[in-house]
Amino acid sequence: MTDLTKITEHMEVVGADGAHIGTVDSVEGTRIKLTKADSGSHAGHHHYVSGGLVAAIEGNKVRLSANADVAVTLEEEKGGEGIADSPGLLTPRNIAIGAVAAVGLAAAGAAVISRRRAAGEADETTDTETAGAGTTGAKTTTTEKSNKTDGDKA
Repeated sequence: MTDLTKITEHMEVVGADGAHIGTVDSVEGTRIKLTKADSGSHAGHHHYVSGGLVAAIEGNKVRLSANADVAVTLEEEKGGEGIADSPGLLTPRNIAIGAVAAVGLAAAGAAVISRRRAAGEADETTDTETAGAGTTGAKTTTTEKSNKTDGDKA
């Protein structure tokens, strides 16, 4: 682990990709305490970064071993619990936003299937991957009516 005693107040904390994560307020034990201004979505208190994530100290920057988008999910509250585990993220508002997004995605998928059926695009059973955020690998099976006429032989 990097020598945390070399980290001083007001140093910038960046991810391995160089993106800004926060500003050092102080070092407490084996954790870096970030300023309140860098608390992100639920501001007003300090977040902490484990000293084990420090890859290097480069001038006035503390570089972490994880890219910024991952490192912010590893930030901790004062008590040590991860901010991603915070019950504050499961608010009724956030749950409602997720539900609305899911309903919208289902409606969009139903509209695509309906248009394909109306257009008579397929005359056999086909597997079609539905497109949309969060539905990777989801499949919808549609069965289309045969377009055979009375003169066609089965």
